Amino acid sequence: MDLRQYRYFCAVVEEQSVTRAAERLRMAQPALTQQIRKMEELLGVRLIERAGRGIRITASGERLYERAVSLLRYEAETRIEVSDIKEGRTGILRIGVNTLSAGRLTGWVQEMKRRHPRITLQIHQGESAALIDRLKDHAIDVALVRLPIEAQGVTIEWMEEEPFYQIHHPDFPDADVIIPSQEGLGVFQTLSQQFGVVSQETCSDVLTLIGLVRSGQAVTLLPESTLRELDMTGLVRERLPDATSTTALVWLTEDGQSALTQQWVSIVHE
Repeated sequence: MDLRQYRYFCAVVEEQSVTRAAERLRMAQPALTQQIRKMEELLGVRLIERAGRGIRITASGERLYERAVSLLRYEAETRIEVSDIKEGRTGILRIGVNTLSAGRLTGWVQEMKRRHPRITLQIHQGESAALIDRLKDHAIDVALVRLPIEAQGVTIEWMEEEPFYQIHHPDFPDADVIIPSQEGLGVFQTLSQQFGVVSQETCSDVLTLIGLVRSGQAVTLLPESTLRELDMTGLVRERLPDATSTTALVWLTEDGQSALTQQWVSIVHE
């Protein structure tokens, strides 16, 4: 049996008349009667019986009606849910964010939830290279990364370029430099190869890094947007000439942008 037959049968039960049900369904009465008989033959039971000038729903028919109503409701809800996902009104959006960009996420998440309260957001924080791997594994839908990255098969949409600052304790300006990245990744490459920052020491956790600077054990270098999210009281920051960091949104080229991803990108650009 299919959903169309369930709708026919429900109409007969609710109208308590094949004639009225046929009128409601805008179909010929003989055609509706034939559909009900097909259902009875398939199930091997009587669903309706004549009772004087009307009909009586059998016990089997009553049970089938209960199940049919549930199935039709479930089908309608499924249609709505699938449509909502397609249009970006509901669903799950998995967002990757680079460690140095995590502080900027709060406002975007707040706006996304305000506009689309029924969606579910899942935030994954990590180094840019790790986020690219998660994209390729289809573990996230979109990511905010720091360039440069090795990203064959990934669409890159540049967002902004911002300066780097050197951060140190006023009493320990010559402490060892710790780069806020892992060796071989984008920020490390930018600082070491392009701007001549020499250091083998790294720390990808910004809060830990600032703690080391505050205790006089380290000097570090951070992009401007990261500094806005940190307590810099008592620390000295000096802009590095010509040293910049580029932020970009990325997603798999083959997948394109889902409706939710499109809405997220729109909010990020506002």
